[in-house]
Amino acid sequence: MTQWTWATPRARNEPTLFIGRAKELDAVRGAVTTARVVTLTGPGGVGKSRVALRAAHELSVDFADGVSIVELSGLRDAELLPHTVAAAVGLPEIAAQDSMGQLIDYFADKQALLVLDTCEHLVDAMAMFVDILLHNSSGLVLLLTSRQPVALAGEFVLAIPPMAEPAADATEDSNDALALFASRARAALPSFELNEGTRAEVIALCRRLDGIPLAIELAAVRVRTMPLEQILARLDDRFRLLSGVRSAQARHQTLRTTIEWSHELCSPQEQELWACLSVFAGGFTLEAVEAVSEGCGVASWDVLDLLGALVDKSVVHRVDGPVEHRYRMLDTVREYGAERLKALGRTEEYGHRHRDFFLATATRAGEEWLSDKQTEWVRRLTADLDNCRVAIEFSVAHPGDGAALRLVNGLWGLWLGASRLTEARRWTDKALLAEPEAGVDHGVALYFASYYALLQSDRAASETVRRCRATAELLDDDFLRGRTSAVEAFEVLMWGRDTDRAQAMFERSRAELADSGDLFPLIAGYINTAVFLAGHGEPELALQETKTALEKLAHIPRERWARNYMLITQMLALWAVGKLEDSRELGQSVLPSIAEQGETMSLAATVEFLSWVAGAEHEHELAATLLGGATTLWRQVGATLWGVRALNTLHTDIENTLMLSLGAERFSQAYTHGTMLPVPELVDLALGRAPETARVPPQDRRDGSALGPLTPREREVAALIAEGLSNRQIAERLVISKRTADAHVDHILTKLGFNSRAQVAAMVDARKPNGG
Repeated sequence: MTQWTWATPRARNEPTLFIGRAKELDAVRGAVTTARVVTLTGPGGVGKSRVALRAAHELSVDFADGVSIVELSGLRDAELLPHTVAAAVGLPEIAAQDSMGQLIDYFADKQALLVLDTCEHLVDAMAMFVDILLHNSSGLVLLLTSRQPVALAGEFVLAIPPMAEPAADATEDSNDALALFASRARAALPSFELNEGTRAEVIALCRRLDGIPLAIELAAVRVRTMPLEQILARLDDRFRLLSGVRSAQARHQTLRTTIEWSHELCSPQEQELWACLSVFAGGFTLEAVEAVSEGCGVASWDVLDLLGALVDKSVVHRVDGPVEHRYRMLDTVREYGAERLKALGRTEEYGHRHRDFFLATATRAGEEWLSDKQTEWVRRLTADLDNCRVAIEFSVAHPGDGAALRLVNGLWGLWLGASRLTEARRWTDKALLAEPEAGVDHGVALYFASYYALLQSDRAASETVRRCRATAELLDDDFLRGRTSAVEAFEVLMWGRDTDRAQAMFERSRAELADSGDLFPLIAGYINTAVFLAGHGEPELALQETKTALEKLAHIPRERWARNYMLITQMLALWAVGKLEDSRELGQSVLPSIAEQGETMSLAATVEFLSWVAGAEHEHELAATLLGGATTLWRQVGATLWGVRALNTLHTDIENTLMLSLGAERFSQAYTHGTMLPVPELVDLALGRAPETARVPPQDRRDGSALGPLTPREREVAALIAEGLSNRQIAERLVISKRTADAHVDHILTKLGFNSRAQVAAMVDARKPNGG
């Protein structure tokens, strides 16, 4: 799939060996060839997610643009569905374009499989979401898992049944349920064997558990502590209570009974920890468990032992991470824990404990973001994004102590570093409404809301900036005055034409910020002015701005986010003063760090400016290819070159120069090739170490490479553009609405990376016999 290796979907690795399910996997493969939305249904614990993940892995070869897997169990707010999926697919939130629009554009022409795992708690929003995607794409197939159908027209509902009941003579090779029990039992007790002495009891257990995989796994792990006969006897006792009520809901009852049985076999402290863990979303660390479980009557040094006991009992699963271990609970098990917590009357108590832990985490992250710990905070906050959302939501629902404001303010580094500006603005607005009383935290939230809106070129920023100033003056607070001055200067820089006034305002804000020692708005101001000066014909001043800013960052050598932006701007300024080799060397030296950081906008800018250097060095095919790759990245961002008009003018001039140098057809071929390169290959090409596949193929006038990205209808529209027809005339010729014609033209320009109809006409004319 043409997406970032570092922005791959947040999907679970299979923690245990996948067992059987050949029939179900065949059914899924068949379903995705006949339907565009396939929903795997069944009760919790029946194995829907495991089947979907395994099927997606096997189907990856059938989808040219790959497979994306999005796990939704930790998502509580349906409004965040589009941008959660967009983030998983690798579409950062930078531009004012909403996430739904980004997804529509991204999947419009892709042959891709999108797996949405655990949808039942979002079913209404999911129906609308899926319907929109289906109607705006032709090659996208969706595979959903849910305890109930989404109820869409054309939805193929595939019920995932429990594993087949083993016959009296079944073996591990002939029955999936037996194989699953044996595999999990051996993991718990390596000496366990499925033989003539144990087969009858295991067969009875699998039958009693209705073949439900989760129930079988929970029972199998018990072989470590009790013989099979005792496990079976306990289950018999439990199921006798259900005699006479084993109806259509029997499988749900079976699973619940199995979970209740596992719960009863836990010690009281293990039971309370199980309930406590239900407040987490998407996983947790030992540190978080120790903090939140305080008050369980458990000494902190005992938490690890209790957590280990729950892992041994398969209530909790350990997930090995690159740096630290994390833990998670299956949804069905977590839901049972939440019921127990509610029955204990302690849901709000542990909600507060959970909120307090992540508030402390966010506060510390905000204080340490511009530091040598930045990379660590990126990893930690990204892993705990679902928990941060739950904490903010809890704080908004329990206002009065300012926690919601402190949470959204503390997470500013995550919002910027992970390109989640739309989500940042949404949560910040909610926090401001929940905590309307003027205070420093309120003023800081207004500052960040203004800054995020300006980055997205949203005119609504002006009102927020005004509110920010009013709060600073009402509180007579110099810290807020400094931040307000900085964001006011940024506003003038974005939309005003008086550069001298903007520069003077930045100088004033710098003096105020220097007095308060507030580093982030100070550094952000240097970034903003340096980009503006470099694009407006004053590169020497831009170089001075970047030099000063880098000096201010010298005491934090491992900080990357701000430093990378300064180096990118420095690279632009060096290009502008004609120091091409220095510009290329700087760009190639910083590119690996940017690629590892995984922030789309900085990567797009670096590839773009390396394209400009290549063009100035007369490496025209390389320049056109890189320009095409940068365009794809900017499209994910939503605004080319930060929306700076002067830089966009330079972009267009360079594009036209390359077209004249290469000819319309060869330029289009190279440019289009760049738009389709996987990011790792694009990065290698920009670094001068690309494999042969990353280079533009030899020109062949007989092929349709230049028109390759276009659908047959779009090629027809392109030919009419070349004839000089307007959109309305094209609509009349093809008997379609003008709106449809407008959309076709927009898609053609986007796919080819063009910004004028003349470029389309030139490309089409160049492909005609004898050039006309």
